[in-house]
Amino acid sequence: MGDIRRRGVVALGITGLVAPLTLALGATPAQAASCTTSTGPNQKQVEKFLGRPVDGRQSSADCKAIKAFQTKHGITPNIGYAGPVTWGVMDLMNKQKAVGNKPNKDGKCPVNKGRIACVNLTLQISWIQDGSR
Repeated sequence: MGDIRRRGVVALGITGLVAPLTLALGATPAQAASCTTSTGPNQKQVEKFLGRPVDGRQSSADCKAIKAFQTKHGITPNIGYAGPVTWGVMDLMNKQKAVGNKPNKDGKCPVNKGRIACVNLTLQISWIQDGSR
């Protein structure tokens, strides 16, 4: 039993030595990346979506808000750049919100089949419909 404890201590000691060496060599975690100063092609739309002042120029506050959104929604790299991927997610969220509680307002899901499961791949939503409800 004493042999098992010794191995555990040795393993912990080695792990403790490796981590500081990695950081000392200049490797940094991806989350530590700083914000970008670049203004993206979708800057104004993204600013509007996030409730930021819409001026079309990247500020540090804009970057932090964009980066927080990207992190929350798994968009990589999450550097605060208002590019097409970030805007695409926001635009899809706007469209989903506009549908509200009437997902079949375009009438593409049949209303005469009783209870049915429907999917809108474009909006990435699904719902159960019973007749027209």
